[in-house]
Amino acid sequence: MLITRLTLCLALCSPASFATIGNGHVTGEITNVTSIRTGLLVMVGNSEVPLTCKSGQSWMHVKQENTAMISMLMTAWTLKRKITVYTDPGNTGFCQVNQIDPHER
Repeated sequence: MLITRLTLCLALCSPASFATIGNGHVTGEITNVTSIRTGLLVMVGNSEVPLTCKSGQSWMHVKQENTAMISMLMTAWTLKRKITVYTDPGNTGFCQVNQIDPHER
């Protein structure tokens, strides 16, 4: 019984099981990536977005011209590393990503 409770507690408290949300950022694992004509869309955690994102979308937008951020994002996703995504509220229906910070292991 004690082992079952301990296992459940560890699973629920595991850093991989949730994302941390702030006013202009979200930290967690990349759970989905897709591309659109204007760039790349990223989803973190359980469709978590920063508190300032009021669009109702779970996707955050990296503009196509931000090639360094796209490369960093794809590398972090491939290596299954946690990231912090900093955003600006956008008027395109998505929050606009202005910085991607991968976490050290």
